[in-house]
Amino acid sequence: MPTPIFGTSSTGQFSCATDTQHTLRDLRTKRKGQPVFVLGHVLARKGQEGVFEVFNDRLAIVKFSDGGAIGYDPLELLLPTDIDDKGIAYFEIRPCRQCEQLFALTAQECDATEEPTACPECRGA
Repeated sequence: MPTPIFGTSSTGQFSCATDTQHTLRDLRTKRKGQPVFVLGHVLARKGQEGVFEVFNDRLAIVKFSDGGAIGYDPLELLLPTDIDDKGIAYFEIRPCRQCEQLFALTAQECDATEEPTACPECRGA
């Protein structure tokens, strides 16, 4: 496995979706083991959960529970809505009614009386 480059860390806490962080690309420091939901280009893996391993030639390497590993653009990797005290990631993924792209809800949006129906980009966030 390649050595982590700038912007990766093996310490700290995993991140969840926030108003300003929706994808792995949005994270300033990416932690090895960060749970992600794959939107990416490999149809057999689309919609699966995995964990970020390391960057390799501008691609985020994601490892899956079956041992497979694939490189993705960090923009194709959604952050979890919440991570419980046992470290289990939960993803609340919705399709945007305007552009039809999938997006992750934040914990606050999940708990709100009315969930957003548009992705952060279409909402202008």
